[in-house]
Amino acid sequence: MSITRSESGVNFNNWIVNVGDGNYAAPGEAPVNAADINTINQAAESVLEANILNRRIMVHNITFHRITDPDALVDTHVAVYKFKVPYVIATGNTDFNGQTIEGGLFVWDGPTTKLDYGLAFQWIVNPFDPQYKALRYWDGSGWQSLGANLEPDTQYHTAEFELDIPNSEAYFKLDGVAYSQNLFSQTTKTGFGTTVDARFQAETISIYPPQTGTIPSQKVNFKDWSWEWSNNTV
Repeated sequence: MSITRSESGVNFNNWIVNVGDGNYAAPGEAPVNAADINTINQAAESVLEANILNRRIMVHNITFHRITDPDALVDTHVAVYKFKVPYVIATGNTDFNGQTIEGGLFVWDGPTTKLDYGLAFQWIVNPFDPQYKALRYWDGSGWQSLGANLEPDTQYHTAEFELDIPNSEAYFKLDGVAYSQNLFSQTTKTGFGTTVDARFQAETISIYPPQTGTIPSQKVNFKDWSWEWSNNTV
């Protein structure tokens, strides 16, 4: 096995910032749009922000690096970054609170199968949610339990994704702890085009808005990412 591509960075400079699909607008609120999210690239890290206008909404910031290359379907991928919550999660925090922190590694097969292959994790950080602290994974149609929790703190955590599409295998590590489940998924998508596109993703969703009171924003710091492709046939 030899490394055929290697990319890395301290922050997410030149990554794409989009509104994801985990959104909600309360009655009377304008629809969720790109003005509700932001990704700030600082010298040592990037900060993903959601619901920056404190509207009565829930909005999904998905920030990703995309590489268009047919070899993405046959190479093995290992991608890593660090993330942290830069505030104390608490039911009494009216400035900052989120719904989830998420991340994933996917390859879209536009020319042939029209499927999105990969893996993703989700950490529930809403302190009002019954599943608060839970870690989950994407199975292609919904979120399933990883059977573990991550205790909230303000320290950096390391997420590692491994994806091998030819063997339908995908694995996840968090802070060096490997989860034994094969998290490989294939998801039907629309509007993704006809090329082979690999995507390394960092994501966060702002908290579901309360009926009354202040609506918190959400922010998450990410840094020190790397992404290696290896050719199994060499």
